[in-house]
Amino acid sequence: MIIFSTLSGTGFGALAWAGLEMLSGAPPQRHIVLAGAIMAILGLLSSVTHLGKPWRAWRAFTQVRSSWLSREAWAAVASLALAALIIVLPTLSPALVGALLLACSVLTVLCTAMIYHSLPPVPAWTIASVPAIFMTLAVYSGGYLVLLLDPRRGYDWPVFCALLAIIPATQKLRYWRVLDAQTLPTASAALGLSADSKVAAFEAPHTQTNYLLHEMVFKLARRHRLRLRRISVLLAFVLAPVAALSMLIVPQYGSELAALGLLLLLAGLMVERWLFFAEARHLVERYYVPSDSAANARP
Repeated sequence: MIIFSTLSGTGFGALAWAGLEMLSGAPPQRHIVLAGAIMAILGLLSSVTHLGKPWRAWRAFTQVRSSWLSREAWAAVASLALAALIIVLPTLSPALVGALLLACSVLTVLCTAMIYHSLPPVPAWTIASVPAIFMTLAVYSGGYLVLLLDPRRGYDWPVFCALLAIIPATQKLRYWRVLDAQTLPTASAALGLSADSKVAAFEAPHTQTNYLLHEMVFKLARRHRLRLRRISVLLAFVLAPVAALSMLIVPQYGSELAALGLLLLLAGLMVERWLFFAEARHLVERYYVPSDSAANARP
């Protein structure tokens, strides 16, 4: 899911930029549309690999009324269909097709975010800023893909991409601050008892490790968590913008610097996305770690 959300977000972000440019009257940039579509498809294909039975992935399209995953699937198909239309028929109502591409691409990323944001058992994912973070990171990384594919579009675009880092960086720092202050409900609260009630387990609910302990009761040491956060910020929001701004100083190496910026950004986003999953604590932890002090203390 780390590779999926990173690559697909970048791809749909680039498609959103292409759609916005078409909406503003610019001619279709088919190479940008093609690259964005390929990046999005690679991300979507990577998401299928974690399924126990990948050939049943088509069933994701059948629950659109109740599932954000199903809505994401339909929005992704619509975005990719519009991308194909632009590549084949670039002169067909570019403003209208661009507007539809922009809307469908943004909707796809929003649906991806809502898959996680709509899960109350994982309080870290229900933080209000999660959908906005997914969308701004997609726009941010998509901008760097556009920069790589068209490094000579003007001095304003590298500066814009560098300044754009301020928004998702600020959002992530605020998200981490809220997350650090977050605690799971106490065992007494889960049982409907008063706060001063003491709850103790008679015996452990398991005799050996299991799937839940591996996937939902994962504990990340504080020193490792903070180090990875710094690495994510350094790569995605410091070094990537520096690479973009360096294009203004040595324009003869514009393509190389744009590629370096995109690689640094993607590496930083993968670390950020790994933390997004690793730092999330599932409420099932209250069952496997019944001690209030143990459950609420972050190592």
